[in-house]
Amino acid sequence: MDDASFRPDWFSKPGDTLLTLMERYELTTESLAAKLGYSTATIRGLLAGTVPVDTTLAAALSKHLGGTSKFWETRQAKYQNALSRAAEAVPAARAIDWIKKFPHADIAKSGWIKQTRIRDELIKSYLAYFGVNDPLEWESRYADSLALTAFRTSPKIKSKVGPLSAWLRQGEIEAAQIHCGHWNPGLLRESLDEIRVLTKAKNLDYVLPRLRRMCSEVGVALVFVRAPSGCAASGATRFVSPNKAMVILSFRYLSEDHFWFTFFHEIAHLLLHKDDLTFIDGRETVIDKMETEANEFSERVLIPENRRDDLTDLRPKQENIIKFAYAIGVSPGIVVGQMQHRKIIKQNQMNYLKRRFDWQEIGTAIR
Repeated sequence: MDDASFRPDWFSKPGDTLLTLMERYELTTESLAAKLGYSTATIRGLLAGTVPVDTTLAAALSKHLGGTSKFWETRQAKYQNALSRAAEAVPAARAIDWIKKFPHADIAKSGWIKQTRIRDELIKSYLAYFGVNDPLEWESRYADSLALTAFRTSPKIKSKVGPLSAWLRQGEIEAAQIHCGHWNPGLLRESLDEIRVLTKAKNLDYVLPRLRRMCSEVGVALVFVRAPSGCAASGATRFVSPNKAMVILSFRYLSEDHFWFTFFHEIAHLLLHKDDLTFIDGRETVIDKMETEANEFSERVLIPENRRDDLTDLRPKQENIIKFAYAIGVSPGIVVGQMQHRKIIKQNQMNYLKRRFDWQEIGTAIR
């Protein structure tokens, strides 16, 4: 491949070109890392723009993906120059107001941007992270568009658009790295019973890779992104193209019942609702018709309709709950969550039957 085959969009980061080539050759982050001899963290950094293309990386990219080493080095240099010019063009007062919207400590700790306190470097980092030329473009792409999403909530959410947009953007970045089959709603519906079986498994190392694979086969990129402070989202859904959907889960509350309810809730949005909307679900989400439909869908998947009366009559004893969970093919913790949701028992009852997670365990499972 010669240099002329690359689109010369120099403000976009080199990782954008890299991602295009990965899609063309159907390479995953892991397979590209193995091919280049780098860690997956380095490849993710390249794609996100936090790792620059140096001389050694340029040679490796040239050898395995095409273009000359000079092309990749020039691509990086022109991008950095364009980014610097864009940052310098942002008025100081507007820049300060913009970067104050984001929880820098959480975002930097997660590796989404580099850790720095230098204002000019922060501006460049956020422009690069969101892939925008200035804060006005960010407002158009995120702040304004979020007001039109299915995250119809109280006016308080406007003050949280910074962390919410950062979380959503990270989901977009990670979803772009997942190679998927074409969107297939029929096959997704058919696979729900098989996915539901995973609720009984206890080991996330077993569950999450399989769940991701099953979703990718039907055109859904499933990503797990920890929400930064100020972001109350549990999950989000969006079609990123006509043939690919994205589901982001935050593992909010770190309990199995909430995780699985949210997962099937997001799947409901894909199957039932408009493909031009972004659905962001959290504790402040207003319950409208579409949210009610998604809740009911998730409930039907977890507790079959023909067993709902049995659930209502279930006595809050460990043995009874475990037997019922086994009979319908889900974990006891999910049964407890549904009993609490339906106010059959109180929120503080039987919680010891729920499987709990932590982010170290999650991180190991999705690595």
